[in-house]
Amino acid sequence: MTEPLDLRGPATGTGDAEGLRTTLEEMRRQTEHEIARLNRKLAEREYAMEQTVSSATERQAMQQELGTLRHSLGDREKTLDRITEECRRLENDLEDRHVQVDNLQQEVQRKEASLKAAQDQVARLKRQLAEIQEQSVEISAMIDPLESPNRLPLPPVQPDTPPGPAPQVISFSAGLISGLAVIAVAVVIFWGRIELPQLWSPSPSVPSAPTTAPEEPDAVTAVPPTAPTDTPADAPVVPLPPTASPAAPPPTLRDRLRDGSPGPTMVVLAGGSFRMGQNSMGGSDSGPEHEVLLAPFLIGAYEVTFQQYDRFVRATSRRFPDDFGWGRGERPVVGVSWSDAQAYADWLTRQSGKRYRLPSEAEWEFAAQAGMRSAYPWGFSMEPGRALCFDCGSQWDNRSTAPVGSFAPNAFGLYDTAGNALEWVADCYANGYDGAPTDGRPRGDGNCANRVARGGAYNKPAPSLKTIARAKFVPETRLNSLGFRVAREP
Repeated sequence: MTEPLDLRGPATGTGDAEGLRTTLEEMRRQTEHEIARLNRKLAEREYAMEQTVSSATERQAMQQELGTLRHSLGDREKTLDRITEECRRLENDLEDRHVQVDNLQQEVQRKEASLKAAQDQVARLKRQLAEIQEQSVEISAMIDPLESPNRLPLPPVQPDTPPGPAPQVISFSAGLISGLAVIAVAVVIFWGRIELPQLWSPSPSVPSAPTTAPEEPDAVTAVPPTAPTDTPADAPVVPLPPTASPAAPPPTLRDRLRDGSPGPTMVVLAGGSFRMGQNSMGGSDSGPEHEVLLAPFLIGAYEVTFQQYDRFVRATSRRFPDDFGWGRGERPVVGVSWSDAQAYADWLTRQSGKRYRLPSEAEWEFAAQAGMRSAYPWGFSMEPGRALCFDCGSQWDNRSTAPVGSFAPNAFGLYDTAGNALEWVADCYANGYDGAPTDGRPRGDGNCANRVARGGAYNKPAPSLKTIARAKFVPETRLNSLGFRVAREP
């Protein structure tokens, strides 16, 4: 008989939680092996009883043994259920701790920013005070001599001029007028040069947008990651800034297509090693966590828009996807199948001379993480105004997609990797990452009756926006929440 387990001992820190997590995972594996062994033994006994047992006594003894095995198997399965439940509780606890740490870090950052702003204000006021004091000394030096009677001497009496009061009065008046004029000029200069200290906090000024658009590149040209043009009239929410940014933001480029128009804005990523997925003791298709080494590649800064896709449709005489009454333009194209997305990438290849394709699942997750290991691109907890989903707190929640670039990008300069529209990737779907490529190639050995989509959507709950979250669809699926972004070889 299996003894009941007491698995709810308190964890006093992250190290204790990680240790308990490892212990529970090992217990889970051992219990699964034991259940498999008992199932095999039970099957062997049943087969043996059917084939070899002849007497009633032997059959009764065998049935008792089978009953014992079934009872033991039931106990093991109950134990496994308790371990699984405890694993899920522990993972929720760890997630809560991550959220608390993330909130504390954000609070510290806000306090540091406020302190820095106050220090800058004090330093500015000190500089202004020093300038005022210096200018006061200069003006005092200019005014003091003018107030002295020695600065207004009477002109000397000419020998040939008879003495009289009129010349003295005229000379004195002229000197006084000259002195007052000098004082007036000095005061004007003084007040013009002094900047009075600012004793209130004005609203921060917003830099004006450039009046002229940048020239289109003639070939493969680096351009700043600006939002696309021709945005629909409905005003987007004010985006929050990225939580973190790399020391040097990745560059972007746009290829010129054969018709002279620019291709999608692509972010140039150097690749590298990262941890993909997440270990989950409660069962998940996002694990196990594993190391992936990526070669350099490029990925779209934005989801492919209706405007971009419609140009492809006109050039290839394909069907126009439905916009579901939301408008086209700079909204992400939706209602396209995996084959439609792949055809668009192939068309870009022919138009540009560069190899475009759908990103692999590993490339997509690397780009979405942007060097962070938090649940979302901005941190461990959901924050209003960060993205578009069913319950994200935006004006489009559960209503429609939004124009691409309506929310702040991640640290790599990618927009809408969380929410707005789900995105097809190149991989065949498999339940978990056992046997997945470790070099960033798309997986082709899974169940290719389904393809993978990533990133969450306007009508999906917030947890589906996590960078590890996965979805699967039949390749010919066309939904109003399913679009894509493209990748490109260097």
